[in-house]
Amino acid sequence: MPKLIEIKAEQHEYMKLRSISWFGEATNHPGLARGGIYLLSGPPGGGKTTLALQFAVDLASYGYKVIYLALEQSPSDIKQKVESQIFPHRRGEKLSKPETLTLKDGLKKAQKKIETDGTEERAQNNLVIDSSVSGMDALPDFLARQVLGGTGSYQDVKLIIVDSLQGLGTSPTSSKPYQRLYEFNRWAKEHGITVLLIGHITKAGAIAGPRSLEHNVDCVLYLRKAMRLRPLFVPKNRFGAERHEPLTLIMVNDGCLEKSKHVKARASQAFGYLPGDPGDLIEVQALVKLPKYGDRPGIKAPYLPWQKLNQLVGIISNLHDIDISDLTFEINCALPGGRPYHVTLDLPLAMSMLSSYFQRQIRPGTLFIGEVDLFQNIRPVPSSYFGMLVEVLTPSEQSPLAHNTDELYLAKSIEREVSDLLSNNGIKVRTCGVSSLDELIRLMWPEVMDST
Repeated sequence: MPKLIEIKAEQHEYMKLRSISWFGEATNHPGLARGGIYLLSGPPGGGKTTLALQFAVDLASYGYKVIYLALEQSPSDIKQKVESQIFPHRRGEKLSKPETLTLKDGLKKAQKKIETDGTEERAQNNLVIDSSVSGMDALPDFLARQVLGGTGSYQDVKLIIVDSLQGLGTSPTSSKPYQRLYEFNRWAKEHGITVLLIGHITKAGAIAGPRSLEHNVDCVLYLRKAMRLRPLFVPKNRFGAERHEPLTLIMVNDGCLEKSKHVKARASQAFGYLPGDPGDLIEVQALVKLPKYGDRPGIKAPYLPWQKLNQLVGIISNLHDIDISDLTFEINCALPGGRPYHVTLDLPLAMSMLSSYFQRQIRPGTLFIGEVDLFQNIRPVPSSYFGMLVEVLTPSEQSPLAHNTDELYLAKSIEREVSDLLSNNGIKVRTCGVSSLDELIRLMWPEVMDST
C-alpha cells in the first residue's frame, strides 16, 4: 500500500460551460469535472430537463460528444425542445419589434449568425439522444457495450445525461436498480466520463431515492421552484465549497434558466387601517426570502396571529402563476396598546408580502383597507368604521401619517361612498375600488403580471 507521501493529489480537469456563466459561481468550480458524477434534483416543472439540455448543447457545440439517455421523453420531444428553446436562447432571440441597424452593427450581427450556425451544426453532430435504455438496471451494460467496448456506437463520449432516475416507474425504495446505477457511475468515473443524473424529489422536498444515492455522487444540484424563480443549491460538492444560500435563477420566456437579478431579498412597507377608539394608521413591514438549504420555510411575525398569516399565504399562492408557499416571511406589524388583529389589515399584509417578493415598491402615500377572503376577493369594511376613518385621515399631530396619505385602495362596492365622505370632509385622498387581489396586483405592478 502506498504511503501518504507517495499518493499524488488528484488534479481535476473541467469542461467549461461557456454560455452558462453562473455555473462556476454556483458550484465554485469552472465547469463539469471530467469523470464527475452530478445529481440534478428538483420538483416537476422546475426546468431540470431544459437545464440539462443547456449543458448538453453548450458542450456539444464546442466539440464534446454527449449522450442524452431519455428514459421518460421520446427523442423527438427532446429534439423539439432543443430546436425551439435551447438554440433560440443561445442566439439571444427575443420577441421584440424589428430593429433598425447601422451597416456596422448589421455586419456584426451577420457575423454572429454565421458563428452561431456553426456551433449549432456542431451541437447537432455531437449530441446523441438515445431511448434504448430500459432503466437503471440496464445502464452498466449500455456503458460496457455501446461506450467502452471497442465496437460500440458511441466512442470518445465525454458526458452522459440520464433523464431520469425514476423514469419508467422505478421505485425510489428499490435497492437493486440503484446498485446497478452505482456500478455504472463507478465505471464512468474510472474512464473519465462525466455523468449528469436527473432525479425527482419527494413531496417533503427530499431527494427521491435511498440515502446511499447522495453518497455515490460527487456534486448535488438542487432546484427549488418559486413562481418563475428557481433557487439553486449545491448541498454536496467534492470539487469546491458547498452552497446552502440560494443562487437565484429565473425561467425566462423561452423556458431556459438564467441568473436572476433578484439576488438579495428586499424588505417592503405598506400602510393599513386599524379601527377602534382611537383608530390608527398601521405600518406593515415584510421581508420575503428564500430559505437556506435544509431550512424549512416559515413565518416570523411577533404580535400577529400565525394562523391568519398562514391563511393569507395560502390565499396568495392560489393566484394564477403565483406560489409563495415555499418561502420564509419576516413581518413586523406592531399593534398599539396590545390591540387584537383586525381583518382590515389583511390587504396591507398581503400587499407588503407581494411587494417584497416581486421586489417592486409600493408607491409612498398608499393606504390599503380590506378583508381578503378565500376566493381572493376584497371585502368591504363595515360602514360604522367610516367616521373613524375620517378622523384618522384628517391631518393632525395625533395622526402624522395622514399628512402623507394620498391614495386609498379598498373594496369596489364601497368606493363611491367612502370617496364622497372623504371629499365632504375636505380630505384630499384619491380612492380606488378593486374587487379582487388579482385586480389590485395588476393595477400596482402591471409589468410583473404581464411577465408571469
